[in-house]
Amino acid sequence: MSEENSNFNNKSQEDLSTGLKVLSFCIPLAGAILYFTKKDNEPVAAKSACNMALFGFALGIIINIIRYVMAPR
Repeated sequence: MSEENSNFNNKSQEDLSTGLKVLSFCIPLAGAILYFTKKDNEPVAAKSACNMALFGFALGIIINIIRYVMAPR
């Protein structure tokens, strides 16, 4: 029983893989989906997916604002 508990605790403390972090950053909707699917069993990975999705979303907004300001009129 304690070995099963320690496996669950170790898994719940693991971070998200690099590939899934990149996916969450490039496609924030995928990051949101990962967050909601992992939030109960793997809270550290869920938080990482959420953070990367938010960073990607914010960067997309900033890039669009810069494109709008720099566009020739």
